[in-house]
Amino acid sequence: MQILSIRRLQASGADARFDIAITDQLRLFGLCLTKNADGAWRTYAPRNSGVRVASFHPSLADQITRAAVAALEGEANVGR
Repeated sequence: MQILSIRRLQASGADARFDIAITDQLRLFGLCLTKNADGAWRTYAPRNSGVRVASFHPSLADQITRAAVAALEGEANVGR
């Protein structure tokens, strides 16, 4: 799993948008990273016509979120 790119957002409902390679055969683009009021981070799939285009099992969502937060905070190399 590798974060391909991540960018902070200023005027949006999300804190950041990012692209990720889950495996060599699967890449996801435009995922949203948000920080809840309780301080917990959460990842959301992008929407198309108001409908989420993907959903994730909780354990996969946690792995994706941890990777994105690490990249956002500069703890991991992005796009390597």
